[in-house]
Amino acid sequence: MEILLTIGKSLLALLAVVGVALPLVSERHNYQFVWSVWRRFRIRMFLECLGTVTLTFAAVTILWRIPGLNHGWTNLIFGAGGNMLIRPVMEGSKSANILIRSMVPLFFIALMFVLPFLAKSEEESFRQGYTDWGSIAKQSVKFGLVHCLVGVPLAAGIALIISGLFYGLKYKRAFDQYEVTMDYWQAEAEAVMVSTTYHTMYNMIVVATLLFVALAAI
Repeated sequence: MEILLTIGKSLLALLAVVGVALPLVSERHNYQFVWSVWRRFRIRMFLECLGTVTLTFAAVTILWRIPGLNHGWTNLIFGAGGNMLIRPVMEGSKSANILIRSMVPLFFIALMFVLPFLAKSEEESFRQGYTDWGSIAKQSVKFGLVHCLVGVPLAAGIALIISGLFYGLKYKRAFDQYEVTMDYWQAEAEAVMVSTTYHTMYNMIVVATLLFVALAAI
């Protein structure tokens, strides 16, 4: 059993590295997109995202107390739930091997660079084209719960509905604003860019926190 767990952890660690390396390679001719997202960052945006991260974390903390909601399928491998791309890397920060521990911060730094691509993909899937509150709510529920497929506990999946609603609000506001001066497709593209920027900022806060934890463990 111990051997199987070790193999499982190793495979997930490899998958995490591939999950970051693949966008770095496939989008190598589109790095300008990263700068175009980062240039949109503002202090107010940071504060809004920080507030949403805090609210989401508070919701997770409350839901965690409900029996059955504090488990994800990654509990079977690591004894604790978490994103299958993040959990094995965080486990590496506890390794006795200094080389492995030193590589963990490099992973998170690389992850920060690919976050805009990952955020845009999710925004196109869950926000694009949904401008009424009913569909925004449904897409937000899907957005939150789909994270359970990558191992996060159900408590976190439910709490992430809050984040989905936040991105949906930003998408709708931007779409409504730009539809007045642009055609539908231009307004939609710009709205996706706005929600992508907020999504990226939100994830940057989370990843920066994880990077800090990883550095503290070295």
